[in-house]
Amino acid sequence: MVKDEKRKILIVDDDRLSLKVASDILEDEYDVDCVFCGEDSLTYLKENTPDLILMDLHMPGMGGKAAISQIMSSKTLCKIPIICLTADSKPETEIQCLTMGALDYITKPFVPQVTKSRISRVIELNELRNHLEEQLNKKTALLEQVTVNFIMAIAHTIDAKDAYTSGHSLRVAKCAEEIAKALGWNEEQVLNIHYIALLHDIGKIGIPDAILNKPSHLTDDEFNIIKRHPIIGHAILKDIRIIEQVSEGAMYHHERYDGTGYPHGLKGEEIPLCARIVGIADAYDAMTSNRVYRAKLSDEMVIAEFEKFKGTQFDPELTELFLNMLRGGFSIPPADWLNEYAEKNNELNGDKDKSLNKVLTEYALEARIVAMCDSLTGLYNRSYAETKIPPTLKEDEGGALFVIDIDNFKGINENYGHIAGDYTLKALAEELSAYATDDDVICRVGGDEFILYRRALTDRTEISLTARELIRRLTSKIRESRHSSVATVSVGIGIYPQDANTYEMLFDNAAKALYHVKKSGKNAFSFYSEDEKENAGIATTTDIDQIRHMIEGKAGDFNGVFNVDYAEFKQMYNYVERSVLRNKKQVQTLLFTLSIKEAASYRKMVPDEAMNILEAAVASSLRMVDIGTRYSSVQYIAILLDSDEAGGKIVGERVKHKFFKLYVNGDVNLSYDMQTMNPKTI
Repeated sequence: MVKDEKRKILIVDDDRLSLKVASDILEDEYDVDCVFCGEDSLTYLKENTPDLILMDLHMPGMGGKAAISQIMSSKTLCKIPIICLTADSKPETEIQCLTMGALDYITKPFVPQVTKSRISRVIELNELRNHLEEQLNKKTALLEQVTVNFIMAIAHTIDAKDAYTSGHSLRVAKCAEEIAKALGWNEEQVLNIHYIALLHDIGKIGIPDAILNKPSHLTDDEFNIIKRHPIIGHAILKDIRIIEQVSEGAMYHHERYDGTGYPHGLKGEEIPLCARIVGIADAYDAMTSNRVYRAKLSDEMVIAEFEKFKGTQFDPELTELFLNMLRGGFSIPPADWLNEYAEKNNELNGDKDKSLNKVLTEYALEARIVAMCDSLTGLYNRSYAETKIPPTLKEDEGGALFVIDIDNFKGINENYGHIAGDYTLKALAEELSAYATDDDVICRVGGDEFILYRRALTDRTEISLTARELIRRLTSKIRESRHSSVATVSVGIGIYPQDANTYEMLFDNAAKALYHVKKSGKNAFSFYSEDEKENAGIATTTDIDQIRHMIEGKAGDFNGVFNVDYAEFKQMYNYVERSVLRNKKQVQTLLFTLSIKEAASYRKMVPDEAMNILEAAVASSLRMVDIGTRYSSVQYIAILLDSDEAGGKIVGERVKHKFFKLYVNGDVNLSYDMQTMNPKTI
C-alpha cells in the first residue's frame, strides 16, 4: 500500500444516524463506505476488499453474527479484520464477538477518541501480522520448492533400484493425476495426488536389490519381504506435512477393495481415496510395462483385466471412471513423456539435451547443498567442507588449510549481546568471501570458527603472507562495528601433504596450530605443531537489557541476522508500549537463549534444528495477542501482553518443556530471562 493512500473501512449498520456519526469521525483519516445490512456487506465484499469492517450485531434480515460467520468461512475474506458495533457493554457480548472471529468491539454511542484508537490499533496490528505472514510464505515457498525437487530425486532413486520398473513412479503419478482431473479435483488436489503417487513405493528403499531384481518367481519368504514396503514407506513419510496423506498413499496402495490386500486387509471405503486411486494407477502401469515374466498387455487386455477385478481388487466407481478414460484413448507415453515431464517441471527452457537422470541428479545435489549452508552467514558449513575438499587433495599440487577464529568473541556476546555477535560473524563472513578466490573453499565450521582452503599453496613464505593479510583484513572489518573493538583474529595453518594425508587429519592439525596461537597471546598465526587442542565450552549471556536500547536507537543501526528488520519489530514493540500506557496493564518480555552444553566441542554451533524447534515451541505457547520474533541466531523474544510475572514464568517453563520434548539430541541448554514492562517504567 502506498504510504499516503487512505485505508478503506466498511461500516455495516442499519441505523443511519450511527452510520453518519461513524463516518464523520473517520472520514478525515480513512476512506469510508457504508451499507445497511449483512446481505449488502457480502455483496460489497464480492467486488471490494476493505482494510477493516465495522459490523453492527443486530440488524433486520441478515444480522451481524450471520454475516461475520460467512466472512470467516471464506478463505479470502477471513483475513479482513472485523470490529463489532454494539450498544451492549456486557462482558458476555465481548466474549461472543471474539469467539465469532472479531478482533475487538466498540460500544455505542461512539466516543471519537476511543473509536479512532481501537480502529488504529487493529489496523496497525493486522498489517504487521500480514507482513510477517508474507515473509513466512516466501520462506515456505522456497522450502516447498526444495522439497519438490528432493521428492523427484527420491522417486528416481526408488525406480533405479528395480531394473524392471524404470520410470514407474513418474508414470503412476501421471496416471493418478489424470484420474483426479476426471474426478473434478482442483489444481491443488491434483498436484497433491501427483506427489503421493510419486512416493508410493518409497518403502522399496528398504527392500534388498537382489529380491527386487530377481529374474524368476519369488519364494513365499521373498514375497513376504516385498510386502513390507508399504509399512516401511509409511514409517519414512509419516512426519511429512507438506503433502497431505502422503504416508497413507504409501501404506495402503496394495489394499484391495474386497479386503484381501495387504498390509492390513482394509475393505471398501476403509481404504483412503488417495490409496484407491494410486492402486489403480499402479496396476495400470504394471499391466502396460514389459516384465521379465511377460510382455506388456494390449489395450484390450488391460480393459478386460480392469473389468474382471472391478469391485474385488479395485474400487468399482473409480474403476468405471478409469475404464471410460481407457475407452476414450487414455494412455501414458513411455520414454518420450518422461523427458518432456522433466522439462516442464524443472523449467529447462528448451534444453533438450538434459536427460531425466541428469535433471534429477542435479535436484538431489541442490537439496544436499541447501542442507550444507550455514543459515547465519550464508557460507557453507562443516559438512560441505568435508565433502568438497577431500576430492581436491592432490599430492603433486598440495594446498594450505587456514582455520580462522575470532579472539574475545565471548566478550562481544557478554558485553553487547548475541545480536552484536551475529553482526560480527556476518561481517567476517562477508570479508572472507570478498578475499577468497573462485578456487578457494570457505566455510563456517564452528561457532566463531571459519576455514579457508587454498589449493597449490605450499610455500611457507607465501602462506605466511596470506595469513597476515587474512588477519589484517578480517580484524579491520570486524572492528568497523563499535561493538567489536576488542575483537582480533587468530589463524592456525596445516599444509597438505606435509602435515597430513587426509582432510580430517589436516583439519585437526590446523586446529592444533590455532590452539597454540590462542594459548600464546592470540592475534597471530601459527603453522602446525603437536600441541593438544583445547576443549572449552562457549558461555552464553543474557541480552534482555539490550532489547530496549536497540528499540530506543542506542544499540547500533544494523538489521538482525536472518534479515529480520528490527525497525518492524520496533513498531510492534512501540505498539505494546502504547497498550501498556493506555490500559495500565503489565507486559512481560521473555528472551529465550540456546547454548551448547559445556561437554560439547568448542567448535560446535547451536544446530538450526534446535532453533527451529524453539520457534515452534514459543509459537505454540503464545496467545493471539502476544508477539514473538527471532532476536539473534540463538535467541527468540516473546512479548506477553497483560501478563504478570507468574504468568510469564508459566509460559517460560512451558516453552522449555515443549522444546526438550521435541529436541532430544541433548547437546544444547535452553534458558530464559524475563523483564516486566509496566506504566511506571515507561
